[in-house]
Amino acid sequence: MVSQMKVNQIIRRLGLGVLAVGLILIVAAQVTGHSLKATAVELHAGWLVATVLVVVSLLVLLEFFEQRRQRQILALLAKKLREVTAGQKSGHVLVPKNSELSQLASAVNQVQSTNTLLLKAYDRQKRGYFGLLEYVPIGVMVIDQDREIYLSNHYLSDIMERELELQHELYYTTLAEFDLVKLVEETFRTKQDQQAEVRLSLASGLKIVAVNVVHIPVSTHHFFVMLLVNDITEQKQIERMQLDFVSNVSHELKTPVTSIVGFSETLKNGALDEPETAAKFVEIIYQQSQKLTELINDILSLSRLDSGLVVEHQTIHLAQVVDQALQPYSQLIAQRQLTVKNQVSADFLVVTDVKKLRYILSNLLQNGIRYNQVGGQLRIKAHKKADKWELTVSDTGIGLTSEQQGRIFERFYRADTSRSKEVDGTGLGLAIVKEYVEFLGGKITVTSQLQVGTTFTVSLPVKHAKD
Repeated sequence: MVSQMKVNQIIRRLGLGVLAVGLILIVAAQVTGHSLKATAVELHAGWLVATVLVVVSLLVLLEFFEQRRQRQILALLAKKLREVTAGQKSGHVLVPKNSELSQLASAVNQVQSTNTLLLKAYDRQKRGYFGLLEYVPIGVMVIDQDREIYLSNHYLSDIMERELELQHELYYTTLAEFDLVKLVEETFRTKQDQQAEVRLSLASGLKIVAVNVVHIPVSTHHFFVMLLVNDITEQKQIERMQLDFVSNVSHELKTPVTSIVGFSETLKNGALDEPETAAKFVEIIYQQSQKLTELINDILSLSRLDSGLVVEHQTIHLAQVVDQALQPYSQLIAQRQLTVKNQVSADFLVVTDVKKLRYILSNLLQNGIRYNQVGGQLRIKAHKKADKWELTVSDTGIGLTSEQQGRIFERFYRADTSRSKEVDGTGLGLAIVKEYVEFLGGKITVTSQLQVGTTFTVSLPVKHAKD
């Protein structure tokens, strides 16, 4: 089937041919003075003029329609280019191959196809980047040059404790933290990266975050600013605990070491010649070395706790273990005239880690003896419940205030009373006891009343030999 364009071309060419022939005949008649009759010549001339006018009109009409069609194609191509630049999806513009605009239409269609492929690749990369950002353990927010949020991840929302995934919102209205906004604005102003530690007062409490703000140039007039926020609250707490631990250990070590060095120098400088003084100094050195050994052992116990422990369950008679734990303190018990009652039944069997239980018992008994009144009592009881068993150690000692009861399991904490100052200790024993109990899956509590006494209760889960 012949296309409309081909028909137009054929008609245009025929018209031009007829017009040319007519003009040639008219000119020839005028030049040669042909001997035809005037009327015949006039008729022929009139017919030729009419034909020429019709052909000219037809050619003008065809040219009009052709121009209009060309304009329509150009309008479609312009619309297509606008859609391509806007990222809209639409079909190709179809133009006959022999059209003058065929190559232009083909180029526009190729641009659209290439742009579609690039957009698909960009979307894949973007989804990949967003997916990675969600698994990055750091808060990320990307801000465009208009200060609008381009993207942010869930981790930043978790840190800030509010939803921040609000694209195209002004970052400072959603972030609303002065120190963070100040760093970002400094990056906008100087085009230089910024970093700092920032304290955030949030609903859950104080958080310390490490903030990095990075300037990312994209082109001469376009850039992004990336905000990276890392929650280092726990890290700072650990660092502070480590510093406190070192400071407390240094303080605890200083007293016995100073005593040992001082009295040793005194003996070296002549006190050995005085038997009574020398004996007294040697006793002090011995006591201080014992204290030093106790402190070192407690620190080693903490080190083992921090590095991980292995539970070794075995079936034991609890009453026998209590008697064994009391033996090293028999002399001190006699000196303080204490009445000790081991009220644990002889047939009371438990499955537990005996080494850790001995340490727990030793510390609780030691406290019950050291802080007891002269002539007081110390009672040890045990009983079983459905899924746990409890061990209680009660004394009739100096007791603890409510504040002291809340802090007694802290490392290096010692109650600030005249009696506690008289009693040697490292301040680590109960902290280690608490960690041992929790490691065994149990819980330790304390009840106390000043000048009445204190009761420690250790609750541990019931285990069976096959466990």
